[in-house]
This record gives sequence, C-alpha cells and structure tokens, in this order.
Amino acid sequence: MITKVDATGIYPASPSENTQYAKKDILGKDDFLKILITELTHQDPLDPLKDRDMIAQMAQLSQLEQITQFTHSVDKFFSGFEKIMNTYKALQGASLVGKKVKVEGVPFMIKKDGKLEAVSYKLDQKAEVIAEIYDENGKLVAKESLGEQDVGIHVFNPTTELSDGVYAVRFSALDEKGNTIPVQVYGWDRVMEVSTEGGELSLVLESGDNKPLESVIAFK
Repeated sequence: MITKVDATGIYPASPSENTQYAKKDILGKDDFLKILITELTHQDPLDPLKDRDMIAQMAQLSQLEQITQFTHSVDKFFSGFEKIMNTYKALQGASLVGKKVKVEGVPFMIKKDGKLEAVSYKLDQKAEVIAEIYDENGKLVAKESLGEQDVGIHVFNPTTELSDGVYAVRFSALDEKGNTIPVQVYGWDRVMEVSTEGGELSLVLESGDNKPLESVIAFK
C-alpha cells in the first residue's frame, strides 16, 4: 500500500540560517542612555529639559528595552525551533531506509511478477504528452502518445505489454502553440541510507542518486 506524503505538511521548511536581526544599525538602550545623559549635561540652564520631555524620553527608553527583550526571545525561539526540525527530519529520513520511495527526478518504473510500479509526471500547463520507454540496455522499446493532459500530476500506465524488468521513461510535452514545455518525472527507487554531508540531509538511493527528503511524494 502506497502512503501519500505531503512534502510541505510533513517536512515543513526550516527557518533560514541567515535570519538575523540587523542590530548594528539600531540604537541600543545603552546608546539611548548616553544620548540622554549628554543632553542633560549640555542643556541650556535658561531652558532646561521640561518634565514632560523627560517623561517622554523615559517612556521611549522603556519601549526600547521591551523591543530588545522581544528580539532576543525571537532569536532564541527560532534557534531552538531549527534544531528541533533538523532532528525531526533526520528521524523521518532514517525511517525510510530500506523502503521504496517515489521521488522527483527518478525516471524508473519497475515490473516484477507482472506487477508494475509506475512512474508519474507533472505538468504546469495543459499539453500534448508523449512517453518513450527504454529498457535496461537503453533500447527504445515503446513510444506512446498520451494525448492532451491537464495541469497536475498523472500516473503513467503504459498500454504496451512489457516483460519483467526495470525501464526508464522519458516524457516530452508540447503546448497548444507547439512549444516544448518541461515535464517533471517521479519514479521508484530504494533508500539505502541517509546522508548529512555538507550539513544537508539527503537520501542515498539504490541507483546511487542523492535526493533531498522533500522530493519524496510517496513511499511503501
């Protein structure tokens, strides 16, 4: 049984590592106090700082302190959230080891004991689609016209009778003006291990490809 995986729901995007608050361009409370003390020191004795002005500046200082504390809290929250999500993704990836996954950029479909593990393809606009099927030796064994297909993900079930084996499928698509449009393919492969090389988590597939966790749309 194939279990659908919502890439955005199950693997939410982690907060950007580059998210920083540009504090260097913002006056801190210490800077504010220095300005206030300097103002008091050099004020005109004949026109001293009014009470209401002092109250206003102290209110601004209090507000600045609250903003600073809030900024520190947000920084701490996102730092902790990022660590949690990285751990969660690592556990999700580890749970797929040994399983077959349907993953973006893998053009393979497998027929075994008469049962077909089909590939899927995705269109971003309506198009006339043609599928070419190649065997393990790279020989073209079938070419099928699929007609006009709507936007979205479609499962390709070939009408050509195929023997057991692994096949690569290449899709081509033309829009109503005859222009070639891209087609994204999703096929099956087995997860052998999880890699964190370069600080990025990826799945090492039996074919030797490395794919990001977010590219998986189904597994079994």
